[in-house]
Amino acid sequence: MRTVIVPTLNEEDNIERLVRLIFKVLGTEDTRVLIVDDDSTDRTHEVVSELCNEFLGLHMIVRKGERGLGSAVRLGASHFRESQVVVMDADLSHNPKYLLSMFERLEQGFDVVVGSRYIPKGDIVGWLGSRVAISKVATAIARAVFRVPVRDPMSGFVGCRSGRLLEEGFDHADFKFLLEMLVKNRSLRVTEVPIVFHDRAKGTSKLGAITIALYIGLVLRLLFTKGRSPLS
Repeated sequence: MRTVIVPTLNEEDNIERLVRLIFKVLGTEDTRVLIVDDDSTDRTHEVVSELCNEFLGLHMIVRKGERGLGSAVRLGASHFRESQVVVMDADLSHNPKYLLSMFERLEQGFDVVVGSRYIPKGDIVGWLGSRVAISKVATAIARAVFRVPVRDPMSGFVGCRSGRLLEEGFDHADFKFLLEMLVKNRSLRVTEVPIVFHDRAKGTSKLGAITIALYIGLVLRLLFTKGRSPLS
């Protein structure tokens, strides 16, 4: 069974197209898609509820009073602990066409598969040069300081061999989870597949100064967490 977890917050303009594309790529048999919604104030709930009547493999959890990418991912993974799981963004930045190659790598025995923008054939489309530069600097810092075995440790397009591994792989719930997983689980078998990342199709980006602050906080936390040496 293959499971795709999609955290959402106000994605009414994108979610229907994304769901249809996922099932088109993976098929409807042995495929589950879980939407973990942070109590959207637009019509995300209604759109997904209507789609649930069409796709038996589509499910939704609506969280009240809690927000955050990491905690949404962990909650979703806790419902599919024995299933192969891929996490992707809801805004169509991550093209579902890459799902097949990611699940194939999991079938080959890898623990973690990363959809990477920074390996050959990977790319970013639609970002301003300044935003690309910030992303590359953040990535370079993560790789230099923590010596993680991937070129894109800040990717949000991530597959794991089981929901259990994903649920238990990181502790903090406020930011990108992959970097923390890689730092705290040095024995993981990790591979990357190239993706072309497109800026969101519709809606408002949730990135900005807060994201930079969260990233700095994550790096400092990983550096100074007792007993968790990033250079070990």
